[in-house]
Amino acid sequence: MRKLFTTCVFLLMGFMAGSAFAQSFTVKGIVKDETSFALPGVSVLVNGSTIGTVTDFNGAYTIEVPEGMETLTFSYVGFKTQHLQIQNRSEINPILKTDNVMLDQIVVTGYGEQKKSHLTGAIAKLENTNLEQIPVPRVDQALYGKLAGVQIQTTDGDAGATPYIQIRGQATINAGSGPLIVVDGFPIPDDLSAVDMNDVASIEVLKDAASAAIYGSRGANGVILITTKTGKKGKMKVSFTSNMSVKTPALGYDLDNPNSWADYALNKPNLSETDKEKILFAQQLGHNYDAMEEMTRAGFSQNYQINLSGGSENTSYYISGQAMDDEGVVEGNNFRKYSLRVKVDTKLNERFKVGVNMNGSLQQRDVIETRMHDVGRSASWMPSFHTPETSAMTGYPVGSWTMEEHFRPSANPIYGDQGYPDIRNTSNVNGYAKLVGRPKDEQTVRMYVNAYAAYQITDDLEFRSTGGVYYTNFQRNYFQTSYGHRNGAPEALYLNQNTFNFLNENILNYKKKIGDHEISAMGGFTIQTNKVNSLGTGANGFLNDKIQLPSAATNTWVVQDDTYETQNNLVSTLARVNYAFRNKYLLSVSSRWDGSSRFGANNRWGYFPAVSVGWRLMEEPFMAQFREVVSELKLTSSYGATGNNAIGDYLHIGNMASGNYVTGSDNVVPGYVLNNKSNPDLGWERTFEYNGGVNIGLFENRVYLGVQYYSSTTDQLLLNMDIPSMSGFETLWVNHGKVRNSGVEIELTTRNIVKDDFSWETTATLTTTKNEVLNFGQHDSFQSTTESKRPNHFLTQVGSPISQFYGYRVKRELTDEEFGLYWPIGLQANNVYAQDLNGDGVIDENDMEVLGKANPDFVWGLTNTVRYKQFDLSFTFQGSHGASVFNIDDHYLQTHWAGTNDKIGLDDPDGLTVRKTETDWHVQDASYVALRNLNFGYTFPLQSEHIRNLRVFFAGSNLLYLTSSEYTGLNPEGINANTESAYTRGYQRGPMPLAKSFSLGVKLDF
Repeated sequence: MRKLFTTCVFLLMGFMAGSAFAQSFTVKGIVKDETSFALPGVSVLVNGSTIGTVTDFNGAYTIEVPEGMETLTFSYVGFKTQHLQIQNRSEINPILKTDNVMLDQIVVTGYGEQKKSHLTGAIAKLENTNLEQIPVPRVDQALYGKLAGVQIQTTDGDAGATPYIQIRGQATINAGSGPLIVVDGFPIPDDLSAVDMNDVASIEVLKDAASAAIYGSRGANGVILITTKTGKKGKMKVSFTSNMSVKTPALGYDLDNPNSWADYALNKPNLSETDKEKILFAQQLGHNYDAMEEMTRAGFSQNYQINLSGGSENTSYYISGQAMDDEGVVEGNNFRKYSLRVKVDTKLNERFKVGVNMNGSLQQRDVIETRMHDVGRSASWMPSFHTPETSAMTGYPVGSWTMEEHFRPSANPIYGDQGYPDIRNTSNVNGYAKLVGRPKDEQTVRMYVNAYAAYQITDDLEFRSTGGVYYTNFQRNYFQTSYGHRNGAPEALYLNQNTFNFLNENILNYKKKIGDHEISAMGGFTIQTNKVNSLGTGANGFLNDKIQLPSAATNTWVVQDDTYETQNNLVSTLARVNYAFRNKYLLSVSSRWDGSSRFGANNRWGYFPAVSVGWRLMEEPFMAQFREVVSELKLTSSYGATGNNAIGDYLHIGNMASGNYVTGSDNVVPGYVLNNKSNPDLGWERTFEYNGGVNIGLFENRVYLGVQYYSSTTDQLLLNMDIPSMSGFETLWVNHGKVRNSGVEIELTTRNIVKDDFSWETTATLTTTKNEVLNFGQHDSFQSTTESKRPNHFLTQVGSPISQFYGYRVKRELTDEEFGLYWPIGLQANNVYAQDLNGDGVIDENDMEVLGKANPDFVWGLTNTVRYKQFDLSFTFQGSHGASVFNIDDHYLQTHWAGTNDKIGLDDPDGLTVRKTETDWHVQDASYVALRNLNFGYTFPLQSEHIRNLRVFFAGSNLLYLTSSEYTGLNPEGINANTESAYTRGYQRGPMPLAKSFSLGVKLDF
């Protein structure tokens, strides 16, 4: 009865701040470390109360403990916290042990795990502490600046779009350059969009070849391992997280309004009467088309997530669900996601356990088909919908779409009969009509099931077999309305694609510690099959824009490029041995043999070995004198091989395509023709990488520094090379060429302040990358041009990075007299005078040079986490420096076109001018510094048996985004066009604007 009464009093007092206990008793003692050294400043706290004290200079303490309190907590920086039962004792003398939590941290390594202190490869780890509170819809968008060696770019601001991820530079040219993504052991043929941030427990990135070689054929571009949360023994716990966000564009176009260019033009002394009439007439329309206002909006987003977890003695479970609705900052751009995850592990007996991991998701995206420069270049005098004034001029109803052709006398007799001038800029439709008149809806259904059975053969040996399937159905519906294109004819494209991915893995794991020796080994066999069937259809002849189904069209056809059925298989054997002697001499050896159906019969199998070593100097006797300052010192070195098979299926085989044959009697006979040349020797693209590293911990690891140097060489590049047309073909997939990437990665973590009620931790990352082509087959260089209408050039040459902008240097612009005064006034000429770099008086290819490159010299991140009592604050700055973009947007927004894109009537007999697109005019510095995310929260000090935790928070992303003064676009990361090849990387054409967001949220734990 007395205990019950005391408990009731305790519960009552937990909700009443400042109340006092009726009775108490004294506990005293001395706190020491493992060497019997007295520890001053140790925090001593009575659990379940706010009563506490600290030890004096001699390690002594005295504390009054209220009756009914049963536990004292002792905590000190660099030592493990101890919770000691009082048990009616009046004297307690604890011995605190050194806290090596950073070194004892478990790191997932692929088919296994290791203590961080035993790692010999380059693996970056990020535990999920508050990722779910960052107001972005995807896991990868929350990782900016947090992992050294990992470059992430928002190449398009489209809601739900996949960011570009590159690990340690561009290692390939025509093959896939993205990292392999593994979720709970399953290598998925997809991106991270299906993973809910709330479900993530940790993220590991395997960066060097020694770490990634265990994934062999797919590890050349790095590996991202996602480990999701699991249930734990105990009663069910429920967590609910919700946040609501408002997003606006972080950057915008700087566009002239009608009055600004009209005032400029009307003051020109040589302005023609015709142009003057046009300017005054357009100005009198009284409209100011603001492209940024028309195409952007304040997007509202909401996200709800709930998870339940718990378990019994033999079974644990984790169940979660998510519903998200994310509006983009561009009108008509939306992303919705609904997902469910179930994870169950059951121990059937002492040696046998089974488990299943299931995830299903539905994603819907309303994708913007129109590029932003098309919206921005609409005539600034023209309203999107006809006003009473323009309706009277043109004869079109008020509120109907306004088209530039309506203001062309020859195209619109009603307008022409009134004697109005031709004031149109282009034959295009208006920008807003183009934006909303081309709806593209995408829907993706994903189902993932992965089950395992594990049997503990002996105390040291376990066999695990897993089987899984990953299914994706992707549907795209694109409709071009009558007002969305200049031809005025509705047209539709449909795509239905199914992907089936099957995986079976059978792995033996062995762990043993014998005296000073620690051994862990694994070996196994895996097989993975990926099947895709795709059907693309097109339709036209719709009666109107209202009914957009194929059945409403009068004409349908099969889109050949989108219609196919394909399959590839990967069979592998793998093995790895990790060894540690006396916790200081470390060795890891791994190998993998892969056979891929994507390669020719003569070169189908690839072998990918790796070895890494480490030396923990701090365990050596001669380091004992430095241990008061240096708490960790480890040297590592590794070398290994990884591969890349990320090309299409059947490219090594001569494939057939449909075609027609004309017989001698002039009859056309349908049949098949050979579509490509076979290459039975096509094989693996392999990357060989050396990695050297040092890890230093100071002052009980309050300062922890990791430095890695890497140098990787990719040879036998998978290239789609041009071949002589006399062969009957234009290209052939071959293994040719060599590329090197090298650089330094630095990661520094400092625990600046560590106290019970105040802590401050900082993590800084820095990554440098140098990319260099070492061999390019039979050529020293290769020049690419993206398009003939607005040509710009890229150069790939030996001794330089893969992708470089190439062209002329601008000497000066054309003067008004040279350019002439064209409608509309205030815009710039298509041509400029170029610099004669070799001084021969002629402007030709000999005057072209490298103008910049697409990849940065270095990227960095800086994260700070501050906690004060119940308040917490975290923020991440991230930056990229040294990259350039070819921003074609200015060419559309600023340059008057003459239709044929020639020299616009310029008299240039000496040939000293060139098109601006072939110069450095549009090559802009893409460096930036951004406040990627900020999170400020408060946790209420609740003492309730029902609510374990309540936290409210404010979060933001891209709240500050600083760019180079010369950058004029919407997104310096926006490399969104001509990216199918690394040759032309860096081309920017109307990317969706970056978004900055403001979010309010709540997290409840029951």
